[in-house]
Amino acid sequence: MAASPLVRISQLLAHPDPDRRVAAAIVLGELKVKDAAARKALAATLADGGPRLQRHALEALAQIGASSAVDAILPLLGSPDAGVRAAAVEALVSVGESVVGPVQARLAEADHDERRTIDAVLARLGGKEAFSALLSGLADADEQEATAAAVAMRAQIKDADAKRRKTYFAQLTKVLDAQAKLASQKDGEPNVAAIRAALKIIGYLEDPKSVAVLQAYATSKKQPASVRQEALLALRFALANDKPDAKLVSALVEAAGHDDRALAQTALITLAGLSLPARTAARLYPLLAHPDLERAKFVIDMLAHNPSRDAAEVLVQVVAEQELRRAKLAADALQGRAEVLSELVDALVATDDRERSRLLVRVIQPSLAKLKKPLLDKLRAAIVDHLQAGTGGYQGPLELLREADPDETAKALREVYAKLKRRQPPERATAVLRMICRGEMASQEDRYELASRLLAQSHLDTSTTARRGDTALQELERLVNSGYDVVKALGKDRALGLETLYYVGFHFVEEGHPLGDDLLQHVIEKGGRKKVATMAKNKLRLDA
Repeated sequence: MAASPLVRISQLLAHPDPDRRVAAAIVLGELKVKDAAARKALAATLADGGPRLQRHALEALAQIGASSAVDAILPLLGSPDAGVRAAAVEALVSVGESVVGPVQARLAEADHDERRTIDAVLARLGGKEAFSALLSGLADADEQEATAAAVAMRAQIKDADAKRRKTYFAQLTKVLDAQAKLASQKDGEPNVAAIRAALKIIGYLEDPKSVAVLQAYATSKKQPASVRQEALLALRFALANDKPDAKLVSALVEAAGHDDRALAQTALITLAGLSLPARTAARLYPLLAHPDLERAKFVIDMLAHNPSRDAAEVLVQVVAEQELRRAKLAADALQGRAEVLSELVDALVATDDRERSRLLVRVIQPSLAKLKKPLLDKLRAAIVDHLQAGTGGYQGPLELLREADPDETAKALREVYAKLKRRQPPERATAVLRMICRGEMASQEDRYELASRLLAQSHLDTSTTARRGDTALQELERLVNSGYDVVKALGKDRALGLETLYYVGFHFVEEGHPLGDDLLQHVIEKGGRKKVATMAKNKLRLDA
């Protein structure tokens, strides 16, 4: 009796021609033959069929049932051919959790490649028993093996329901507890790779309940930096839809300031990816003062993109307190943050550092129209206090108020001048008067008052070079050109003697202005027989 087609196909698996053997394996798989003899024949090819036939035979077994071929498949988990190893994984996974025991038994003697393949099988099976087996293998896994095992679990965790995730979490905490127990023993040495892998997988669970565990490892100064770093990475997943508490923010700040740059970088990036709770931005301040400027820059940029008021308040603090490079970066980050105008004004009135003052003015300037009366009054009071005390720090507030509130500012400066004009040294009062006359705040009387004070301090040198450099004469010329009655004002000015009036008259005569003749004539009338009157007569005679 002739053999059936199925038998004939199965027999081809032993044919001398490799191509026919491969074709037979493919056909059996495609037909999904449920025949014990066919499965046995396919299993037989695994021992010596070569990688190409082994791959196709494994694929066929995965299709038609591999439970009877497990013993033949297991050795191929360590095959030097990656395709064979991948096909062996698929074949064993098709069997189900009954392969967990045999697969796990190979872990002790497995090399790197085989361990990875075993972990892939256990991860793909995903059940409690398989997961336990995978975790048990972590105890003596190296860094590469442990990481591969964790990554292998990620896809399974993604599809796991809440109940399965809860089971996974319980099993993972047991792994961590076992390693912690080892660490507590006198001669115990925990496996850092296993701890990191467990933390990585916990992160994949994306369970807010895992935050406490991850936080404990992230904040523990007893843990190696690499473990703390892994816990921080896992926290990014666990907190994906939640906000960290203040304690965790502080822990991240501490880690971000760590000497281990990898840990610090991870902590910084973790911080940047979190939505900070209200009123916790101030906890970032230690990083803004960190010796490493790049870390400070990172946090400044992070705060610049944080719309909360407390983030802006921290930036104001940097401008007010930190060295100028950081202060400048924070000032740039504060552009347009009008919600902290009050804090900016407080910082401005508190500083006598000219560079810092300029930074604060630059930040406040675009929001001048939003400065309310209390803030304007505070700036004005600061100007007055500094000027009366003879200290610096008034320049910034004055620069703002010249534009924001010129009339009230001029009034306040006049009051300061009135208090200082009879005090020594006279330069302080003159300096205040100069402030009034700079810009649009001054009246003609203010400008004449300044010219008078400057004349009182002048050397009265009638040489051409000296007169051209005399600011008092320059002020008088501006007043004359504006139509102010300078002759009348000088005639009534008791602070100026005839010598001063002669000096001014001499200058205007030299400049060809009729005001000079009027002033010299006034000196003649008031001087009588004094030498200065004679000098005035001679000057008029010479220029007649």
